[in-house]
Amino acid sequence: MDDPDPGNVVRQTERSWRRATLWLVLLSVLFYLTYGLSNWLASRRADVGAIVFAWEHAVPFVGWTIIPYWSIHVLFGVSFYLCRSRSELDSHARRFLTAQVVAVCCFILFPLRVSFARPQVEGALALLFEPLQLLDQPFNEAPSLHVATMTILCDIYARTLPRWAVPIFAVWSVVVVGSVMTTYQHHFIDIPTGFLLGLFCLWLWPREGGNRLSALARWAVPSQDR
Repeated sequence: MDDPDPGNVVRQTERSWRRATLWLVLLSVLFYLTYGLSNWLASRRADVGAIVFAWEHAVPFVGWTIIPYWSIHVLFGVSFYLCRSRSELDSHARRFLTAQVVAVCCFILFPLRVSFARPQVEGALALLFEPLQLLDQPFNEAPSLHVATMTILCDIYARTLPRWAVPIFAVWSVVVVGSVMTTYQHHFIDIPTGFLLGLFCLWLWPREGGNRLSALARWAVPSQDR
């Protein structure tokens, strides 16, 4: 049935957009503050090592993959406005919040660094690499927050994109994940750990609302009525 009050529909839409924007701003500010803090703390330590497999030295540096690497920021921002209900939006945002908190705690407690030196990049692509020197220092590695974010994004885009666009998005997602290595931003160990973190966040916050850990805790505690 159509809503008998068109004005109510408009008001609900406006509230939805405001809430989505509020979550987007909140998570973005939190990301830059905590990411910067973890970088600063790691930079003051002398024992920050790296986990590198021998075969990784054969991975080439591919400058143009900085484009898909940065595209995750656009996908991240748009994703909040694809949610169809308040509960879905809040669960979507809480997934990112959980990923940020867990990843930053790992960066602080168990910092790792990139051991590869990035080649000099010239031309237009250099403009895309320059911000990385300020925003993405080489200490925040495992789990890759980039990969965890992409894992969370795959869930909502797979459900909201037209069916024909889903395979295209899947291919682009693989390119984005691969770009963390071909831009010399991460080592391989960061990818599976980031993927597992993303899956954990998807499991923890179902899109219909609620928290599965809380549900398990309630189930595990015997009821007084039993």
